[in-house]
Amino acid sequence: MRVLGDSFKYLFYVLGFILLLVIISEINSYFASFVRDTYRVFPWVIYSTLMYMPIGIYLGIPKLIKEFTKVGKWRVNVLKIIFVGFPMLYLSFYWYLPIPVFLINPDSLFSFGTIIAGYILVDSFNKEERFFS
Repeated sequence: MRVLGDSFKYLFYVLGFILLLVIISEINSYFASFVRDTYRVFPWVIYSTLMYMPIGIYLGIPKLIKEFTKVGKWRVNVLKIIFVGFPMLYLSFYWYLPIPVFLINPDSLFSFGTIIAGYILVDSFNKEERFFS
């Protein structure tokens, strides 16, 4: 019976992920038409970069749910956020960096860096279990 419950849990997780991808695609289409109609690029640049962060956050949700079941005090791994999360987010804004185009593939760096930054943000929260003797 537990297998059936786990199957539904995974099914809802996958359906939620597909729904998230559809929503991000719709938002992307809206902003693309907004830029095409108004020629105002600036807000679109920031939104298009940060639009992929919810994917990373969503991928980290199962680990965060497991952390909620633990007993202990919440800890934030600030070093992970600073040394992994921020550089990934920084690299997501590659068009501001003085890096030659032939050294990077802009499309993959653009989306993967933001997805990784979102995952690192969620993954940095954990509970420290203390065992008393």
